[in-house]
Parts: sequence; structure tokens; C-alpha cells
Amino acid sequence: MTDDNHIDLSRRKVLGSLGAIGVASAGAGFGTSAYFNDQESFDDNIITAGTLDLKVNYYSYWNQGDENKGAPGSDYVSGTADGEAVSSKLSDVKPGDSGIVAFCPRIETNPAYLWLCGELTASYENGYTEPEPVDENGEGELEENIEVTVSYCELNEIGDTFDPEDIESQTEIWTGTLAEFLATIRYGVPLDGHEEVSDSGFLEPGSQECFYGTGNKEEKVNPCLCLDWEVPTSVGNEIQGDSTAFDLQFYAEQCRHNDGTQNPCSPGGRIGTGDFSEISYEKAFSMQALSRGGSGRGEIQIHGDSGGVENTTLWGSNSGDTFPADTDVDFTAEVNPDAETASLTANGETVTDDDITDGDANGASTGDPEWPNGVPNQVDVALNASSGDSNVTTVVKDVSLNGTPVDPDEISAEDGLTYLAIEDIPASNTVTVEGTLRFEGSTSDFDGQDFVGIDWR
Repeated sequence: MTDDNHIDLSRRKVLGSLGAIGVASAGAGFGTSAYFNDQESFDDNIITAGTLDLKVNYYSYWNQGDENKGAPGSDYVSGTADGEAVSSKLSDVKPGDSGIVAFCPRIETNPAYLWLCGELTASYENGYTEPEPVDENGEGELEENIEVTVSYCELNEIGDTFDPEDIESQTEIWTGTLAEFLATIRYGVPLDGHEEVSDSGFLEPGSQECFYGTGNKEEKVNPCLCLDWEVPTSVGNEIQGDSTAFDLQFYAEQCRHNDGTQNPCSPGGRIGTGDFSEISYEKAFSMQALSRGGSGRGEIQIHGDSGGVENTTLWGSNSGDTFPADTDVDFTAEVNPDAETASLTANGETVTDDDITDGDANGASTGDPEWPNGVPNQVDVALNASSGDSNVTTVVKDVSLNGTPVDPDEISAEDGLTYLAIEDIPASNTVTVEGTLRFEGSTSDFDGQDFVGIDWR
């Protein structure tokens, strides 16, 4: 209970892991597991509250070929996850194998919004752990060679076995590789209780419908979430011996007194003070927005240890010009792993690095090695708010990652430095960090130590 008039029912978390997929004769496995954490608590014990209880029935089927020809054949597992981990393992998966996993949520009592998020937890290639070698043709990891189709689905009454014929209907939401799917849901997507989809697949937060609670008057049944997977026969020996593992998480939040916009899977940031984040010391490259009062002018940079490179003036052209005080300025920092480029935009002006693998920014040395082997599968970023005077406060707020608010989303520094570190960011697609910066105080006190730094590792 956060105040006298508000009851905060805790969310219930379900984590399902489709783990360890192996191909060829590696003897690795493909598994399913789930566990739940449940906590309902009310301060002072003075109110009897309703309950929110999420259970998930799960059904997993796989087909590994004709057992009469020496293949493992097909099989299934099913059950209900509630409080204890459940798991199964499928070994020796090879090109041509396929399967389907159905997660069927059951919301006890109160209707609830349901969210899905997940992440890659392990990736092994031919005995190597990340960072993994790739062949000269640039073939991706195993998770990039598993095709996945995600659908809302309705099942017939399940008997003693489970197979694709038990699926009565499907509404496709999303299709792509397993790696792309995990990147899509990493920081949460809302699921829709009425099986609605958008042009891009998952609905925007707040536009989804609730999942029905049990005992509703209409006796409505919630849709299941089906993941069809296949290792295409076109995949060759490049994934022999590989394995991968990942987690799926389902969150339920009561519909009553909520609007569906609260994302329980928001990316988490870590705040520190007094010194730069270790990300800054180990950075590949950095970006800065500076107030530059007195000896300089308001500007943004992509640069390295050698000083400013690729500078652009934001306000004024004279040495005394500076950022205006107490003014919110939006910024966007991006890294594009495919194009191997980076950019920083503030106040409508943009600076770029057209190759973040060569140790310079558009021909001028950054003084840093950057990423000579290309952008890794995961990156880290540190936002640094620096103030060089007790009369100046540097603020960074409304921080979001790929459009999802970071928790916490604000830092500030007064006569010192505060950083917000966001780590283990999937980099299979463009990574976008957005926010607002401002320098509070008198411009006469602004100096070169008042800046917002964005360091990438």
C-alpha cells in the first residue's frame, strides 16, 4: 500500500526457458522450464484485498524425423507451472527438426494485463563460449538459424498427448529468427487478451485488452501463446555442435485501476556517483554534449581520449556562447551494428562516426580502438552527468532504451559526477538511447566540466 487510498497488488512472474538447442550429433538439448514468484502483501494488514494469481499450462511437441529410419521420432511434454520449476530436454536437434510450444495463461480471479519479455542466456559455438568465432562467410550463431513464428492460438481439449492437431486456430503475431524474437521482446511486449495484432505485430502498451479472470460471467477463455520453431534443412554444418538457451517471462498485473502502460520488463539502469562508470574507462568510443561556458561554446562531439572529433556547434559562434541555462534539450544517441555507424543528435544537430571499427571519427583519430571486430552481440552504455561547480546542476532525465523507459530514468550531478549504466543491451538491431539534458544555474558559472557524456562499451 503506497498511500491510504491505493492498494498495490504485486505482479506475479512466470519464467519459461526454452533452453539449450543442439544440432547435428552434438548431444545438446532443447528444454522447457518455468518458475513462478508470488508475493501479495499489504501494509498494516487492515484491508482484505482480492487476489491475482497467474498459472501457465504448457505443452511442448517436437518432431525429429522418422524413428523407423533411426531418427529420434516425435514426443511431447506438458504440465502446469505454479511455484516450482518444470523442465524437459530435447537432445540431438538437427536441420529439418521442428516443434511447437504453447503457453496457456490462466488468471485466477481478477482479470489482468499480461506482458512477455525474455533474453538470451547462453550461446555456444563448437565448444567456444561468447565471444564466438564466425566463419569467413559471416554466418550467424545458432539462434540466428532457428526460424520462429509466434501466434495467439486456441487449443482443443488436450487429452493424454499433444501435437499440432490439437491447435484449433492461430493468429500470427510475429515471425523471424529466434535471435530477432528475443531482441524484440527483451524489454517487454504487451499480450492481448482478444488476440488483436498491429501492423508490426505486438500492440503498443495501453492498447491491449485484458486477459479474463477465471469465473467471469461470460466464461471466456484466454488465448494461448504458441511458438512454432524449425531448424531449416538449408542450414549446414556451420551450426554443428552449437547450443543456445534463453528465458521467457510472463507478467500479470490487475486491470482494475491500471491502464496497461506500466511495463514490468523495463530495462534496468545502475546509478553510481563520484567517478566514471567502468564502462567509461573501458569504452570503445564516447559522445558528449558540453555547455562550454567562457572558453568554448555549446557543442556536441563524438570523440576519444585525444579530444574533440566531429564537433558541431549548437548555440552561437562566439567563444562565450553556451547552452542556455535551465533549458530542456532532447538528445538521441544511436549505434547501428549493421552499418557500423554511430550518431548523436541534440537540439536538432547531429554528429556522426561513419565507421566505428577503424579507430577514428570520419578520418580523425578518436584515440580509442573502438570495435575493430565489429559491434558485439551485446553492448553497454553509461550516461555521465558532470558538474564542475556547486552552482551548476547537470541533469539527464526521461532516459529510454529502444523506446522503453529505463528504470530509473533520471540522474543529476552537482559539483561532481553521477552515472547511469545500462548493461547487456542486445545489439542485433540498432541501439537507441534517448533522453533530455539540462544545465541548471547561471551561465556565468558554466565551464568545460559541465557536460553529459555517453560512453559505449
